[in-house]
Amino acid sequence: MRLSPPGFERIAQTQSFDFQIGGAESNVAINLAQLGFRTAWLSRMPDNALGHKVASVIASHGVDTSGVRFVPGERVGVYFIELAVPPRPNRVIYDRAGSAASRMTGADVDFERVAQARWLHMTGITPALSPSCQAMTAEVLRFARERGLTVSFDVNYRALLWPAHEAGAVLEPLLGLCHYVFVAHRDAQALFGAPEDPNQAADALRARFGCDALVMTLGEAGAIAQTASQQVMAPQTFRVPQIVDRIGAGDAFDAGFMAARCWGLSLEAALTYGHAMSALKLTIPGDLALFSKAEVDQLVGGAGAASVR
Repeated sequence: MRLSPPGFERIAQTQSFDFQIGGAESNVAINLAQLGFRTAWLSRMPDNALGHKVASVIASHGVDTSGVRFVPGERVGVYFIELAVPPRPNRVIYDRAGSAASRMTGADVDFERVAQARWLHMTGITPALSPSCQAMTAEVLRFARERGLTVSFDVNYRALLWPAHEAGAVLEPLLGLCHYVFVAHRDAQALFGAPEDPNQAADALRARFGCDALVMTLGEAGAIAQTASQQVMAPQTFRVPQIVDRIGAGDAFDAGFMAARCWGLSLEAALTYGHAMSALKLTIPGDLALFSKAEVDQLVGGAGAASVR
């Protein structure tokens, strides 16, 4: 659950909180559903009104949540966020230790449902929650890879959840199970000691992880997609004069990239669609990029990039 003071109030002054749902994997599932894909979200939720509220909100956006396991006597993870404008930064407070999701194991996963998919996506936030989540993540990634699914993983490092040296050590073997690895350049340096030069960093990490493509985001400078035979760079050409909410922009990028690859588009076009989804997400509050394929196509087409076939 995401709780934030209205507008740009601080927690110390607010009398109420806006209630929304947020989570890296669920964000991507919802974003892809908005683009016309059939998606499912698997998790472990408490069998109470709050747990069912989380699942129902995610389902309301077109995501199959029938694989969610509900367990009695547990709690939903919560995070509080103060939205701000410069020079004041956003402030996040996590209250998710011991949540139902943090106790997830392989026994909570509907592997038959996973086997029916063509693409599995996970992020580094899940293994950051607990040792059981780390083991579950590895089990699911191996299963998906063995069943022939396309597997992607966003490093999505959160310093409030675990230190960089621990995150790097846990995530590196997991990334070796993936076809696509998404990582911000700053996280590549902090977790894996990647070179300061982004081009060298992308080349080094792709070879190190053995993934088909390493996608490195560079903030306002754009993003790089590195394979064994080529490096493609796409600048961020979609400018957002007024940023409403940054949370979820990375998940929107992942969804745009994944959608474009499913549509059979090139790596360069996939980066462009990722940028477009991310830019659109910055214009609305909440974690979700609630935009249709037609809206994203319109923005991409206006930038002169290839449109979806």
